[in-house]
Amino acid sequence: MVVLTPRLQAVADFVQKGSVVADIGTDHAYIPAYLLQSGKITKAFACDIRNGPLENARQTISNNRLSGVTFVLSNGLKAMEGEVFDTVIIAGMGGEMIAEILEQSTWCRHEKYHFILQPMTKADVLRHYLYAKGYTISEETFAEEKDKLYSIFSVRFSGQHCQISQAQALLGNATTHPLFEKKRQRELQRLQRIHQSLKNKNDAEALRQQTEALIREVKEYTC
Repeated sequence: MVVLTPRLQAVADFVQKGSVVADIGTDHAYIPAYLLQSGKITKAFACDIRNGPLENARQTISNNRLSGVTFVLSNGLKAMEGEVFDTVIIAGMGGEMIAEILEQSTWCRHEKYHFILQPMTKADVLRHYLYAKGYTISEETFAEEKDKLYSIFSVRFSGQHCQISQAQALLGNATTHPLFEKKRQRELQRLQRIHQSLKNKNDAEALRQQTEALIREVKEYTC
């Protein structure tokens, strides 16, 4: 039985039973294998930009005596247009890269697709992108691994374009999650370090004031 890390488990938990999953950047295909073993899905696409990870994925599926997985050499979602699936998983990449993958595949801006996104870095950049492009984050959660906090988004295209505050971009919507206050404190510590570094720079007064305002906003943020 494939055992997922807390980060990948949180991703898998967002998958709805009976979905057909396209796992983008699948690497070892641990998530598709787990979902098949648990009976949550019967079919998946394991996609990666390189042949090496796809071979690793084939080994995972073979070693666990599973079937129902189609292996696709694909740069992001580019090779998936025309395939039949309803759920897109993009996990383990930077937020900017995830945004770039979505931007390069505008054909999937449709409410029928369920996106499960897990940025390793720049989650704020990804949140800004999603809302600006008409996606809605319907649910969020956190996962913690080796003292690092990760955000996981459940997303659909709504066509409703909007701007969000930088505090919302940094902290997200999972304000009742047990890890939320830890996330807030870490963002405050990071911002306070930036603020401290600007104190002795004569040409950074405007940026220092902006950072002070953001610190206040993060402290008061309730979504």
